Parts: sequence; C-alpha cells; structure tokens
Amino acid sequence: MNKRNNNRTRRMVALMLLMTLIFFDAFSQKISTSPTRLNFKVSPGGSQRAIITVTNNADKRHDFNVDFGDFDASREGKSKFLEKGVLPRSCADWLSASPSLFSLEPGEAQRVELTMDVPQDSAAFIARWAVAYIQLAEERRGQQEGNDGLIINLNQSYRFGVYVFQTPPNATYAKGELIDFKYDNDQLKLRLRNLGETFLKCNSYAELTNLQTGEVSRLKARNFTVLPASNRDVSFIIPKSYKPGTYSVLGVLDYGNRDEIEAAEIEITIPPKSNE
Repeated sequence: MNKRNNNRTRRMVALMLLMTLIFFDAFSQKISTSPTRLNFKVSPGGSQRAIITVTNNADKRHDFNVDFGDFDASREGKSKFLEKGVLPRSCADWLSASPSLFSLEPGEAQRVELTMDVPQDSAAFIARWAVAYIQLAEERRGQQEGNDGLIINLNQSYRFGVYVFQTPPNATYAKGELIDFKYDNDQLKLRLRNLGETFLKCNSYAELTNLQTGEVSRLKARNFTVLPASNRDVSFIIPKSYKPGTYSVLGVLDYGNRDEIEAAEIEITIPPKSNE
C-alpha cells in the first residue's frame, strides 16, 4: 500500500513539475530581455555602463526588480546559478542597476542601466563574471490536490538572466588546449581547457575522412565560450547516414588566434547498422 502511494506521489510531483515548466516556457515568451550577455573591459579603478532592455509583451502589468548573482559552467556547458559572491572570480558586488525596481504595462519597455565599478586593487587584474537577474517582483503561489489527497504547493517565481563578463585591458593572453579526443557509440567528444587569462570564444568542429573511399565530410561546427581556468567537453553526434567503415577523424579547436589552432586526430570504426 505504501509503495502504491509512493508511486502516486512521484507521478503527481512529475506531472506538476512538467506543468510548471510548460507554464514558465509560455510565460518567458511574454517577457523579453536584450541583450542576453554583456562584455565589459574596465581598467582597475574605472567604471563602464551598459543597457539592458526589458519588454513586457504580456496582457497585464508586471513589477520587476534587478539583482545580481554568480554562475558557473559544467564540463557540458550547462550554467549553474549561485548566490552573489560565492565564486572566487565573482564581480557581482561591482555591479549596480538603475532603475533596480520598475513596473511595465502591457507593451511597454524599460531601459535598465547597468554600471560596472571596478576597484583599484589586485582583484581587478583578472577576468571575472556574474549574472544580472531581471525578475518578477511579485510571487505567485498555487495549490492543487491530487487524487490520493496529496497537497502540492507551487511557488512560482520567474527571473531572466543576463550574463556579465568583465575582462581588464591587461588580460590579453588567450590559450586553449585540447587534452583528449574520444569516440564512443556514434559520439565524438573533444575535451579542452582554457589556459589563458581571457574568456575563450571557441569554434570547434570534426572532420571525417573515409579511409576506404577518401570521401571527406565535416560535422556541424559548435560555438561556445569557455571561462578562464575551466574545462569543457564538446560532443558531436555522427549521423546514422554515415557508411560503416574506418575513418580518420580530425578534431579542431579554433579560439580566434590566427597563429594557433589546436587539433587532434584519431582513427575510428563505424560498425554496420543493426537490422532491428
């Protein structure tokens, strides 16, 4: 009996989570922020301003506030949002917004001025990053009862993140390195790391040469940013249309340096496709 109730509970929680995600996706189309990332280049002791535009395309008035936090990125490039000042390279405390509180009627837009004030000390000589949150000031709270009497409280709060990057003018050394290149189950994986002082804006691709026919093809390139002192995994799926056989595969990392392009080469075998 307990097992049955636990299964019902899990199903209800999964259903409510799905409903919340669908509702958030629909709502996020009604509120927009532009741009989604800001790049500052401020010297120690200096200041710089940038503009974020928030637009309310919903059919009702909404109140907003602006706040700041930290973010990190996983090897797969997924962002993890953290409290302000958690990361050693945070610059969230250097940011301010004007206005930080505002209301928008349907169809209205608001220009928000973000200011980066960099201190005159050693902390200002390395690249740092943060996230600016544009979030609804109101909070919606709902309640729904499941068939088995389970009460689920929904606490729905919506926010939109703008990535903020601060690179001091003295931080110019850019260096990316490929540290591994593997193939497994129709997937190529490039592993790389940022050894430089800047944010690496990378373009990476894989080129396959069929060693039986000599035919050369290139998989769709991937564009991404790697934070300083961070690692990143980039995956490429080999389409099922590729013929079985032996291939030489060149994995390429282009991070904008005309004189240096990192590359690695492996040989793989694509097995015959199953008849199932």
